[in-house]
Amino acid sequence: MERPLLFAECPALERGVQWTSLGDYPTPVEKLEGLCRSEGISDLYVKRDDLSSPHYGGNKVRKLEYLLARARALGHDVAITFGAAGSNHVLATVIHGERVGVRTIAVLMPQPNAAYVRKNLLLDYLHGAELVVARSVATMPLAFARGMMAGYDREKRMFPFVIPPGGTNLPGCLGYVNAALEIKQQVDEGLLPEPEFIFVTYGSGGTAAGLVVGAQLAGLSSRVVPVRVVEKVACNRRLLAWHINRTARFLKRNCPVANLRGVRPGDITLIDNFAGRHYARFTEEGMDAVDKARRYDGIKLEGTYTGKTLAGALDFIKREGLSERTSLFWNTYNSADLYPPVADIDYHLLPPELHRYFTSPLQEEEMGHEVVY
Repeated sequence: MERPLLFAECPALERGVQWTSLGDYPTPVEKLEGLCRSEGISDLYVKRDDLSSPHYGGNKVRKLEYLLARARALGHDVAITFGAAGSNHVLATVIHGERVGVRTIAVLMPQPNAAYVRKNLLLDYLHGAELVVARSVATMPLAFARGMMAGYDREKRMFPFVIPPGGTNLPGCLGYVNAALEIKQQVDEGLLPEPEFIFVTYGSGGTAAGLVVGAQLAGLSSRVVPVRVVEKVACNRRLLAWHINRTARFLKRNCPVANLRGVRPGDITLIDNFAGRHYARFTEEGMDAVDKARRYDGIKLEGTYTGKTLAGALDFIKREGLSERTSLFWNTYNSADLYPPVADIDYHLLPPELHRYFTSPLQEEEMGHEVVY
């Protein structure tokens, strides 16, 4: 992309918002023909953000275009971020940071084991991440302090640039404001009907918040329906409304003609009963959706985020009698096959605290589902 659509819509932003091109846009939209036939749905489309970059796709690329650009503009060549052991956000930061000359320190906390955890840890190592392991959520602040000290640049007198979990802050949200403008363009080009509902994963909230604001800015009547995949304390209507309203206020200041309005928590349609027992614990409904997407349409999903999101979307469509209405499922996962280069890396090269992910059973195996790296 030569220039974000957001800058064309709000030219004043280009003078104050840093951005660098990392992705290949627009990402395609496709009708899920096989899933529609299987589920008795007329028009369910998928937004293929899994194809946002051959280096590493998924939703984090759009956020990192703003976050890493800001890091470089402030003179940083080291960033620190956070996530679970197999965090897709961490890996995206590591890979795309490497592309622009920013080394990543990753503070990792424990999570249930899965094939993607093994793969992502080896890819973190391959791409030069410095891994700082916390023994629990409670010790994350201490691990963060260790990471900050490890990344301190004495010559520049600078600590690492901090990228929040999921890349969710104001600059990160702008990536998905721009994504909604991209959908409007694809609707105008006749690539899909205007969706009445857009189903998207709600983890840290930046993707969903950006889409809500971007839909308003684009003049779309689509209702964004987030699907919660994280515990309610960190993933709820009140927090999402805060991100939405903060982003809307920023854009109204810099784009006075923008017709944007705030939201109240009660305005948000949230699917919050598909997260499972706790973060990264797979569910039968989610894994069934993963299997269906792969079998019917060749779409690659996983059990922590996108499988649960698709499961929630299909349930909502059936429960609300929306089978004849147009909906869009936003695929936030990466589908670039990055496993072959790391398949033979010895996991003993990782910090010892992470070795258990290579010796303990995988959730897929325990649930009787196919293991896909």
